[in-house]
Amino acid sequence: MSWHTRHLELDWLRALVTIVDCGGFSAAAEQLGRSQSAISLQIKRLEDTVGQPVLRRSQGRVDGPTSEGRVLLDYARRMLRLNDEAWACFAQPQMAGRLRLGLPEELMEQVFAPVQAAFARLYPRVSLSVRCDLSVRLAALAEAGELDLALAKRVGEQPASLSGEAWRVLRREPLHWFDAEGSNARDGRPLPLAVFHEGCVFRGAALSALHEAGLSGEVRFVGSSIGAMRHAVLAGLALAPLPASLAAPGMRSANDSLPPLPACELVARYGVGEPHPAAERLWGLFAEQLGKGM
Repeated sequence: MSWHTRHLELDWLRALVTIVDCGGFSAAAEQLGRSQSAISLQIKRLEDTVGQPVLRRSQGRVDGPTSEGRVLLDYARRMLRLNDEAWACFAQPQMAGRLRLGLPEELMEQVFAPVQAAFARLYPRVSLSVRCDLSVRLAALAEAGELDLALAKRVGEQPASLSGEAWRVLRREPLHWFDAEGSNARDGRPLPLAVFHEGCVFRGAALSALHEAGLSGEVRFVGSSIGAMRHAVLAGLALAPLPASLAAPGMRSANDSLPPLPACELVARYGVGEPHPAAERLWGLFAEQLGKGM
């Protein structure tokens, strides 16, 4: 291959990143506004160019990046970030105002700091107004036009306010029953539970799973923060239904001895009306940070 052809098209790299972040070709095509065949062709050209498969495929579905794909994914994210920063610098240098963001509390702990730093570099005159709340409340605020971008959690088919085409999946992961190492909380009957307040999708999924299995649960702890929930579990007080990414050292999964829980999805949507000009890039920054651990 001659030197002048040794380049990677940004559209190919964006397709790769979006497929990994969204979990498949179909979701990536919807996110990028392209056909699935067009996305497939971009990945084929990328793989032909690098001479290596970049995605693992199992029974026609994407099963994450290959080892070579993970290396390329890191370069792709950096190249796309620089491209998008350069574009924003010249395309909308005078953008100013306020962008109203709603998100679950745990994202403040997991990814918000790097997202905020990158957003501030891109849009130094746009201030973020952030609200952390239950997902059902964030959904209502987005629908009422009181948020420009909302990130929320849903489990299975609930809640209904988080279904529909307006919401797109950013991350999907298993939901676990967690107790403390050495604890016998999983053997309690009724099952001692640590949960968030009424309206939490994790709480609803846990109670539904117990009911369907003919088991009863007793709420021993009600909290409003991830930190408090972890402390309740680690103290041996109760079990908590949480996504795998929220487990802390000293917590263990009890899924092998309790009713199965559905997967948890992190979803996002714009508010009603015309999207805020910077909301799409903020959405992309969250997707980028969330995809780094995949």
